[in-house]
Order: sequence, then structure tokens, then C-alpha cells
Amino acid sequence: MPARRLPEAAEAGGARVRFTFDGRRYEGIEGEPVAVSLLAAGRLTLSRSFRFHRPRGLMCSTGECGWCECEVEGRPSVRTCRVRLRDGMAVRGEHAWPSVEHDLLRALDLGSRLVPPTFYHHRFLRPRRLRKAYLDVLRWFGGRGRLRRGMPMDWHVPRALQRDEADVLVVGGGRAGLLAAIGAADGGGRVVVLEADAEIDPDLRDLVTQARSLGVDVRLGTMATGWYGGMVTAMDDSSLWEIRAGAVISATGTYDLVPGVPGADRPGVMSARLVGRLLARDGVLPAERVILVGQGQESESVAVALAEAGARVIGPIATASLSGIGGRGPVSWVRYQDPQGARVTTRERVDLVVFGDRTPNLDLVLAAGAAVGWEDGRIDAQVAADGRTTVAGLFLVGDGRELSHRNGPSDQEVGRAAAAHARRTRENVASGEVGGGPTPTIRAGNPARSPARGLAPARGPAGAMVCFCEDVRGWEIEAELAAGYSDPELVKRRTGALTGPCQGKYCLVAVTCAMSGLEATDRDQTVVLPTGRPPLRPIRLGDLVVADGSIEPIAPTPAPDMVP
Repeated sequence: MPARRLPEAAEAGGARVRFTFDGRRYEGIEGEPVAVSLLAAGRLTLSRSFRFHRPRGLMCSTGECGWCECEVEGRPSVRTCRVRLRDGMAVRGEHAWPSVEHDLLRALDLGSRLVPPTFYHHRFLRPRRLRKAYLDVLRWFGGRGRLRRGMPMDWHVPRALQRDEADVLVVGGGRAGLLAAIGAADGGGRVVVLEADAEIDPDLRDLVTQARSLGVDVRLGTMATGWYGGMVTAMDDSSLWEIRAGAVISATGTYDLVPGVPGADRPGVMSARLVGRLLARDGVLPAERVILVGQGQESESVAVALAEAGARVIGPIATASLSGIGGRGPVSWVRYQDPQGARVTTRERVDLVVFGDRTPNLDLVLAAGAAVGWEDGRIDAQVAADGRTTVAGLFLVGDGRELSHRNGPSDQEVGRAAAAHARRTRENVASGEVGGGPTPTIRAGNPARSPARGLAPARGPAGAMVCFCEDVRGWEIEAELAAGYSDPELVKRRTGALTGPCQGKYCLVAVTCAMSGLEATDRDQTVVLPTGRPPLRPIRLGDLVVADGSIEPIAPTPAPDMVP
């Protein structure tokens, strides 16, 4: 059954507005995410994948995965879960012909075995005079969004380049980041918080007020974009920032961990975090027949909310029990092992698969080259009890640290430890001492690579997607390893894995498992991961244009007012 709006939401919703998707007219609520309006209107498939034109739909609502990319008002590859609907908006699906619902190019998926990742490197090379024509055809079959001729190029304005310094810099303005900032402010010194969202969660307003009362510079709508030898770069609507700090605290939360089974990339596979928001914030029931996968408090609360909304809920079942997700496009059935241990495979008709597993957001940790390790099937940072990573001056708080240090110090205590480290660093620099000094500079073009200790989980099914953006399956990784390409960087470049719009955020665990040798039994074995490189989030080239005359250092601007 298609998604529907709950009666109470339909009555209490805002103004109704009209918009178009692929030329067809729809109605939504002004100000809600475009992807939510399309879901409520019964449009599950929003885009197609890069290589094999597999259907993609709303999955995470965080703006990180790229599954909901569409052309909006002529602007290509816009993540519609982060764009608010307005009257008359024109939206079009991408990566498909003639439309995302009826894409004839999906036939490529049927012959995917004949088109390995290196296919393009070995074919279409001769005759040389036809190479340009070959590339044009390949771009048409694949590619991402396309700029339309005659469209105004006014999507960005040049930004000023500004430089700043802080004693403690906190990346992430959620609960953990704000608590760490409050703790750091107690230790003295200047504390800056960067939060990518321009609007703060209403539940966190009191914490923001408390932090600002202690002198913490909370910057909403400011996105951290990179780590360069201890310097963190960031971007807001008007400026590009270079920020140097005595200590940096990563409070970036978690990513949703998509089940590693065939068909997990279909429309109708959603995170529990997304489904909870759809029900509580948007008043949309995404489907009537639902199966829950994975454990945790979030899955349990979503199960209750789905049942109260009238959905038929199965589970939750263990993630390891799930063996396949199928359908002719969106999800229509799942296969899983009987939870009673009878080894009986059950096939169930469902419209929605809700998964609750998470994995730490280690973007900043990996960019800095800090050591990580395997913890309960996830890659987690190796941190000391006080939140210190193996890179001097880099600390970790929040969900990522709690996976391995559930009984460790509070986020505020980690903030105090970071402030103490910054104070010692400042004193050592002032006295000329070397010990405990700032993080060593990493040469440009040679970022560090994070070692990962411990035994990776077993590889998933060979037919499962391990990289959703580039349509790389497990057997393709195995084929590269069998051909002798054991270095993760070579496998990454030959297959394209981890190089798509999500930058490996949703496939790092699966790809690393596929790259790891099954013969290893030593849990102290060191596995070298692919190099983490900036930018930490996708950035358009136009966003990096610097305004004339703004190269010289400029005094930091006051913290922006809190968004109501």
C-alpha cells in the first residue's frame, strides 16, 4: 500500500501548495521537505543509480546518502530531503530515460555481470578518433545531473575567506557536542561550536542558551568541510573559514547502517530515524505492511508508533536473519530466517523495511588518520577513557564514543579534558617546549591513512551491493582481490567503491568487510583502510569561489542568533 498522510496531520498541516514532478502535478504542504511531499503523494522512486539505473528513494533524510537526488528548479543533483517545498516548484527525476519510474536503461542491471567496474578502462579506446563519441555515450548512460542550457547560474555568491582561532573547536552541535562545549567552557578559554543545520532542534534550545551564556560561540548553518593537519575548514552562507584550535572535539553522531543483503538499495528501505520523523514531524505513514530489522530503543519506539498509526508490523528481527529484499522496483517482499532457530526461510509480503542499526560518523577521525577498530560489526574510533583519539588534540564524544566506552566519563568531562589539553598546548608553545605541542602538520596531498585493528565481520552475500552510489557488488571486490589488487586504494580506484556522492558514508563498513581477508584470525591484525580525504561533505565548486579582496585575515564575526 502507498504512503498516506495521517488524518490529524492533514487537518493540522500548513498551507497546501502545488508543484510538479516530471511534469505531473502534485500537492504538498508548504515548507516540508520535497522528498516527503513526493512520498506522501505515492512517489517512492525519486532517482536512478549511476551505473545500472537501479531505483532509489528516500532512505535517510540527513542529506548524506544522495538517494533522493533530483533536479529542482533547473539545479541538478539536489538532495530533496533537505529542500523545503514551495508553491509552483518544478522537480524532475534524474539518471533515467524517459522517466525514473519507467527507465528503459534499467536493462543494464540485467546484464551487470557483463559490465565489470574496469569495463570502461579496457573498451572504447580504439579507434582513437571515436573516443570523444564513446565518452559522450557513456556520459549519457551514466553521469549525474545535467545543467540545462539557458538556466541562470545564480545559485551561489562569492564567499569571504576568514581565519579564526579557538582553544577548543567542537564539530557538531547536537546534545553531545553542546555538553562537551559547556564542559570546555568551564575549563576556560574560547570555545567554538560548528553545526551544519541552520535550525536547532527545539529540544536543544536550552542547551544552546546555556552554552552561549558561558561565552561559547555557537555557529548554526556552518558546515565543517575538512581536516588539514590540525586546521579545520568550514563553510557558511557568506564565508569560508580556516580555524585553528588547541583541541578539536568530534561530535558528529552516527550514520544509518543499511543491511548488507541483496535488494537493500530499493525504494522502501528506510532508517528507523527517518520513519520516526515521518510519523512524528510530518504526519506521514510510509507504508501499511512493515518489517523491522535490527535492535535498539529507536526500533522499539518506531514499532509502537507504526502500530498506533494503523500499520501491520513484523519484528523486529535480527539483522543477521535478513537474507534478501525483492520487488519489481520498490520493496514488495523480504526473506529472512525463522527467529526461533529452525533454519526455516520465511518470505513475507511487505511494503517497507525499517532498519535500526547505526555506525559512528568517523569522517573527521578518518581524515585526521586516527586509529580505528572493529566493534560489534562496526568501525569505531580507538579512544582513551577521556575521549582522546590517537591523533594529538582530537577528541570524540557522543554516540561514536558510547559504542566502545559506554561507562566512560560524560561528554562534559571530555570537554574539560579537551580544554586542559588546549591549555597545556598553549603553555608549551609559549615556553618553547616540544612535548604536548600541537598536532604535527600533514603534508598537502598526503593525508594520513587510519589503521583498523581487529577482525572484520564476515563478507556479506556476493550479490549484495557494497557501494550504493557506484553500484558495486561484493563479487566485484572479490574479483579485484583475486586478481592481486590487495591495496584498498587500488581496489577503490578500479571499482569506484567509496567514490560516489555519499563519499563512503553508507558503505565503508560493507566495502571494508569485502576487502578484508577471511583467512585472518588474529584480532590484533592491522587492516589499512582507504585514505580519508576532504571535503567531509559534498561541496559544489561554485561554493569555493572566494570574493575579491577577502584573502587577508579578517576578525571573526559575532555568533549568529539562534534560529527560532
